[in-house]
Amino acid sequence: MLKRFILIRGIEGLMVLLLAAIPLMINNGFMLGLLTLLAIYGILLIGLDITVGYLGLINLAQAAFLGLGAYAAGLTVTHFGFGMLSALAVSALLGLVMGGLLAFPSLRLEGPQFALATLSFSALSATILNEWESLTQGAQGLQLVRPPLFGLVLDAKGFYWLCLCMLGLVWISMKNLLFSQWGRAFEALRDSPIATDAMGIGTYRHKVTAFALGSGLGGLAGGLYAFNFEYLQPSVFVYELMVILLLGVVMGGRKSLWGAFVGAILIVLLPNLLSNRLLFQIFSAIGFLSALGAGGLALYQKRTKPFQGVAPMIAMGLLVVGSLTVQNTEDWRKAIFALMLFSVVVGLPEGLMGFAATFLSKIFKIEPLPLATPSDLEQVLVKRDVDGGPLLQLQDLKCYFGGIKAVDGVSLTISSGTIHGLIGPNGSGKSTLVNVVSGLYSPTGGSILFQGKPLVRGSLFDVARQGISRTFQNLQLFSELSALDNVMVAMKGWYRSSLPLVLMGLAKKDEKRAEADALALLEMVGLADQARIPAKDLPYGAQRFLEIARAVARRPTFLILDEPAAGLAHPDVMALLGIIRRIHGRGITIILIEHHMDVVAGLCDMVTVLDGGKVIAEGLPDVIKRNPLVIEAYLGKGSGTASPEAVSLATPSPVPA
Repeated sequence: MLKRFILIRGIEGLMVLLLAAIPLMINNGFMLGLLTLLAIYGILLIGLDITVGYLGLINLAQAAFLGLGAYAAGLTVTHFGFGMLSALAVSALLGLVMGGLLAFPSLRLEGPQFALATLSFSALSATILNEWESLTQGAQGLQLVRPPLFGLVLDAKGFYWLCLCMLGLVWISMKNLLFSQWGRAFEALRDSPIATDAMGIGTYRHKVTAFALGSGLGGLAGGLYAFNFEYLQPSVFVYELMVILLLGVVMGGRKSLWGAFVGAILIVLLPNLLSNRLLFQIFSAIGFLSALGAGGLALYQKRTKPFQGVAPMIAMGLLVVGSLTVQNTEDWRKAIFALMLFSVVVGLPEGLMGFAATFLSKIFKIEPLPLATPSDLEQVLVKRDVDGGPLLQLQDLKCYFGGIKAVDGVSLTISSGTIHGLIGPNGSGKSTLVNVVSGLYSPTGGSILFQGKPLVRGSLFDVARQGISRTFQNLQLFSELSALDNVMVAMKGWYRSSLPLVLMGLAKKDEKRAEADALALLEMVGLADQARIPAKDLPYGAQRFLEIARAVARRPTFLILDEPAAGLAHPDVMALLGIIRRIHGRGITIILIEHHMDVVAGLCDMVTVLDGGKVIAEGLPDVIKRNPLVIEAYLGKGSGTASPEAVSLATPSPVPA
């Protein structure tokens, strides 16, 4: 614990003290200007990393928010006589509001379309700032005077310390946010938006919040930028700055406050490196040697693909050649930035701090914080009282895809407190049926009643909030998150602290309680000792169990298990039976889609059989397996050869009670 505190909190504190003390040790106006710009860009890149790093979206609008925040601060001071803090508040608020307004339409787009939407916003913003001369002075530029702070006129040193304080507040607030339920939700959105909605998190709402927060930080940085330079021109906030900002985030390292800080250092130093030929030659040579050494070692150890190892060497080699042959390097700024960005994206996708964190963790072997003591499962999943009455009622449910009738007039009633099996040959409509019930698909016709009330249609998020949770036929885990975080991100009702309280670090009790309860659910599925392992690194069987634990973390009334035994070895199937029985023992009603008839026979109270999108049989498992229509559906009429699935249907293996 002491080592961890010294190496993490100690380094952060030491960095702040060092940065704060530099103006006392060095009386150099140019150096002070670079440090001030470093603090401003640090805030800007932390905001950008929320979108690029956590949401995984290419955001080309952050330069625009910097410009809008800068002009908002400048205009409120020159036209309305605002003080410094009130002007900065306006800048941040404008970024927050404009970011939210931009997010509503643009976040409905994916990939290149989203990038183009943010690029269009940036172009439009620059055009408005340039053409609205009566307000912004256009290309002539806006001159302003830095207002006093609480009646005190700040000199260069005082303003630098103000910017450093702002960076510190943003650092602490974002650290509180990104290591909370909100941060886990942001990461989950990147891995699987479908599963995020199915867990009742709300993909769209969280994306808009993340984008608006990042834009608000861009606006705040813009206000500080205006008071630092005291002169603004629209031509500053254009394409080249967008590329530099992306370069800073990618090179520094995504999903990392330290990465944003290192990225800010790089983009502050880059213009000076390009203006000094010798410095640029040294920088290029160091980059080439680093690419050569790291890429060569990775290729020798076969830890990377040939392209990922060789391409950065070639790119940095071209940079070295350019530094030796080009007369004026500033004329080639865009090409240089492109080569550097390409080298880092291909050769070092985790960025400098991502690489450094992995390297340093191997050297210092920092122990993680101890986990909470698991809660009592009886308290986490309080047993529900069930009356055996109708819980889910489907009446003439239909779901058509063009001319394909995937579900064609299914009527079905599932009683509370039961495990209801749903079986049928491949393509019979089982998964489509539960996809309609869970809100992934909208029905073509028919009605769905849940607890006697109409169920929301076509919305995973709204259905999840009504008490229905599910797993997926194809795993939909949040692969980059640990097993513990996968469960914690889905927990319903554990987090009561509002976003402002989270930002202030006042949600620690919620986090600790949620962690203890999540460990109880992991213990239930046999994964408590693997809580810190990323989901992508777990064995396949453990991933299946983790998805069940995450679904149960919603405390659902009704649980959909879509082929949970698919691909499992026999010992894992036996473990799965025990897990499902424990969940059912807490009063949770379950619908089980399964091809393993031994699992169905050992668990289900009632079984419904689908074929061609229609119900062909319903009854007790022992009766269903002898039904001629069911046997014909699996074996085919007049077929003399049984498929493995059909053999399993006809002769289920015994399952312990």
